Amino acid sequence: MAADLVIHELGPLGDGIHRAPGGPVYVERALPGETVQANVRAGSGGVLRGTLTNLVTASPHRVPAPCPHYDVCGGCALQHADDAFYRDWKLENVRSALRKKALEPRVWNAPIFVPPATRRRATFVAVKKNKAVTLGYFRRRSHDVTNISTCLVLDPALMDLRARLAPALVPILHGGKPADVFIQTVNGHCEVVITGAVGQKGRPDLQVYEAVAELAHALKLARVAWRETERDEPEVLVEVSALRASFGALDVALPPLAFLQPTAQGEAALVRAVMDLLPESGRFADLFSGCGTFSGPMLGRGPVDAYENSAPALAALDKAKGAKPLRALARDLFREPLTADEAARYDAVVFDPPRAGAQAQAVALAGSKVPIIVGVSCNPGTFARDARILVDGGHALDSVGVVDQFTWSHHVELVAGFKRRA
Repeated sequence: MAADLVIHELGPLGDGIHRAPGGPVYVERALPGETVQANVRAGSGGVLRGTLTNLVTASPHRVPAPCPHYDVCGGCALQHADDAFYRDWKLENVRSALRKKALEPRVWNAPIFVPPATRRRATFVAVKKNKAVTLGYFRRRSHDVTNISTCLVLDPALMDLRARLAPALVPILHGGKPADVFIQTVNGHCEVVITGAVGQKGRPDLQVYEAVAELAHALKLARVAWRETERDEPEVLVEVSALRASFGALDVALPPLAFLQPTAQGEAALVRAVMDLLPESGRFADLFSGCGTFSGPMLGRGPVDAYENSAPALAALDKAKGAKPLRALARDLFREPLTADEAARYDAVVFDPPRAGAQAQAVALAGSKVPIIVGVSCNPGTFARDARILVDGGHALDSVGVVDQFTWSHHVELVAGFKRRA
């Protein structure tokens, strides 16, 4: 159904929202104040979605999208807005999430916006057909794959590798179902992890091992790994050299698919923000520590207990710690959160959970006497939920700072400091 719609606001996912008596209509690529013509349909769950067909009245904040793939790629959400609008929207997403939980920090720290062309990790969709591989992204709200020749958010070195990788994957991938191809570059060294069917029977065979060895040599890759599904641990098919990252006092040999912040600049900004909130000395806990992004810098101020559920990450930390006062402790913090009594042993606790947040851990920390808590989050909504729990438990929300390293997307990160009220 075609309709003329006035866009009243922008949603947290970047869709323009038209408020109608029958419910909101979400229109991609539309900005507040615009009048658009759109084809409206009922999407998943009965949500009304509009596809913009004509721009009747444009927002003064509208600009031409710089990426040639913007109309077909499912990645960036807001290239059609100018920088001032985009940055205000990112900050408002965080403020709005906190307001919904009646939260206002004492201090808003200056936001940090990481520039484009800096992302050091990406997952492409690979489709093999007629002895050729398409390596790109899914189209927006579609299972069709767009062949991406350029990506303005990625480090150009990743895009150069992508172009050379596509033909090299022909003898490796199994035809038919798409596979995910993860590429990560660290300090000039690259790894590739394939998720999906390979070889004649869907698993590595002699031809795959030979092709992977040739690929790693030709493209100068540090490592190539494979897993059948996202639930599986990657199997290293060839490793020419270790992929290493420096986190403060730690030099860590990263396991395959190790989580890193998506940009080096963003990582540095988050680490600075966390360290600014910690005491100059003490004993620290790092919850959801990963491979030590925050644990390493914290070691410069005192002993650190790093809690993590990933066995490969724990093994990497154990190997890297040497004689440093670091304990890498296996713990599923969703099922067995750090207790209030355990937290009270520390001078500060840092937590950096996945997008789902750390509700059970927040409940446990809320009743603790730990004087300082630092939260890092990539999801303002779940962070606000967890922050409300901490505040109700007696921890004042002292400061919040925004770090945007997901340029033109709806994702945003924040660092918050809490202090125990007397």
